[in-house]
Amino acid sequence: MRAREKGLSLIELLVALAIGSVLIVGAVYVYSQSRSTYRVSDKLARLQEDARYALSVLEPDLQLAGYYGFTNTPDDFKYMTGGSTASVVTSSRLQPADAAVAGLEAGFQACGNNYAIDVVATVEGTDSAYGLACAAAGGGYLAGTDTLTIRRASPDDLGAATANRLQLLVSRLSPTNQYILSDGSLPASPALDADNVQVRDLIVRTYYISQNSTGPDRAGLPALRVKALDGAGFTDTQVMPGVEDLQVQFGIDTGDYNNDGVIDAGLDADGNGIPDAPRGIATRYVDPDDVPPGFQVVSVRLWLMVRSSEFEAGFTDDRTYEYAGKTVTPGDGNRRMLVMKTIQLRNARAL
Repeated sequence: MRAREKGLSLIELLVALAIGSVLIVGAVYVYSQSRSTYRVSDKLARLQEDARYALSVLEPDLQLAGYYGFTNTPDDFKYMTGGSTASVVTSSRLQPADAAVAGLEAGFQACGNNYAIDVVATVEGTDSAYGLACAAAGGGYLAGTDTLTIRRASPDDLGAATANRLQLLVSRLSPTNQYILSDGSLPASPALDADNVQVRDLIVRTYYISQNSTGPDRAGLPALRVKALDGAGFTDTQVMPGVEDLQVQFGIDTGDYNNDGVIDAGLDADGNGIPDAPRGIATRYVDPDDVPPGFQVVSVRLWLMVRSSEFEAGFTDDRTYEYAGKTVTPGDGNRRMLVMKTIQLRNARAL
């Protein structure tokens, strides 16, 4: 009698194939989902990293706004030419509404009348407008976004003045002897002293959103840019691609610390509606164009909308973003991240 043959029957083989197929399909599905989750997480991480970097550029610059060496009172500054302190232009006449200051090189007026030397406006902005006379780079300014301008001194003593650079002569011991110059000519007094009388560059930076980022295949991808005066002249550089909105609000000290809608008792002796001795506490936030004259800006609230550089197949950003008085529903295939930060101004001056 022959030994019984061993092996798999057709039914057993079909069952094994079915089970194997289910396991393979499951493994492929898990792998596909894992890949999809990884791609989404990676894009969100990149967006978060980009937003953090942009804030890391803006925050320290804002914290230094109004830093002018040995003073944070810009009213002390006067524009000087030829090293003569006998005929100067006071800071109150260096604003855009005033006549262009004589002797200031045309290149320093390129972005607007007295724009570079308006030291009283240590921080300012525009609401949904560009506002500068010099052209925006990167395909031009992106409509509907805000701008933010910061003015301050460079952190280090230069040791000497240089012609054709906007510089500050700052004095520790004589607060009224604070001068702006652009021709490199210093007065005989006060004499330079490494500890008490120094020369520093005047730094002016305006952050804005451009329509395009620089680089190949970046047309249509907005970017955060900065138009900067670092002593010698204006430059325009890209800070971060993919930033499609910058919104700004200024925190002002209204003197209404008990939130009853009026200046607290005893804080407005002259009755002009402006607190006599502001405490540096933001009691109200307003758009950049709505800061009442005479009020102290003590903090800045920023919103940045960062988006991915490429559309994502099968994804639609149908979220509604509400921020800074805006309501935005993109409805496209780009992922986005909205970040907000409130930054205190360390050099907010007491009136």
